[in-house]
Amino acid sequence: MASLRKIAPDDLKLDRVFHYHQKTGSHPNPFQIQPYHECAELVTGGRGWVEEKGIWREVIPGHIVWNKPGDFTIGRSDFVNPYRCLAIQFRTTKRKGLGIKRISICPDPEAVAAFADEAIKLFVDEGVSRSVLGNYLAGRLMLWVHRHSLDKGRMGLPPGVQRALEWIELHYADACPVEQIARQAGWSSAYLHHMFRHFLGITPHQALRQRRLRAAREQLVSTSHSVKRIAVECGFADSSALIHAFRADLQTTPKNYRLQQAGMGLRAGNVFPTEGLT
Repeated sequence: MASLRKIAPDDLKLDRVFHYHQKTGSHPNPFQIQPYHECAELVTGGRGWVEEKGIWREVIPGHIVWNKPGDFTIGRSDFVNPYRCLAIQFRTTKRKGLGIKRISICPDPEAVAAFADEAIKLFVDEGVSRSVLGNYLAGRLMLWVHRHSLDKGRMGLPPGVQRALEWIELHYADACPVEQIARQAGWSSAYLHHMFRHFLGITPHQALRQRRLRAAREQLVSTSHSVKRIAVECGFADSSALIHAFRADLQTTPKNYRLQQAGMGLRAGNVFPTEGLT
């Protein structure tokens, strides 16, 4: 699969959006995607099957089938519970396609249903720019593709590493000595360190700090909380520890990060409440 980072906004131009309902008791007539075209099918209901490398793969609500030139759309359906899907057709700049992963999953059925309804309403609204809408729809789909790829990559990790990462995800704001994380994995601290280095390329301490920094970045761009408060809520000993981690990993400070993300530059100190910048 090609890196999604290499796909530019101009690589996909919105062509058509529609919601397809397969009839009960029959299979669909799949169509083959032509050069310079791609079609994403987001399954919203029922059961269907799509052929991939000679194998029929079942698709259910939440599955994203991304068809490149030469691929056929969903070709089989459950006769009693026929599939339904949101189909989004694009024109592309690549004759053979952009290399997006064929089948991915969005695990949130409510998000899928809401997105399908929104896509149809926006497409029929003549006041909405087709260019802007195309970028939005492609972006939402590719975010789900990207998240599924990350989740699948984690599933391939040893169970002990998975347990350690899951524990960090839930308890990053608490005191988390490496010994405690190692106990969750069922390993010694030294072996946990070895396995993290081998499979993730970082130490358990670095993984914990990265998760805390992500939580801090989220608060910096979504609240006006002080750096001191954010540091404590995200698991850092104090604001100095948070500032040190920012400088080491992001080459900036929490205050500057907040201003940069707001697009105001470093001189716009009067934009946020004073408590949010200390």
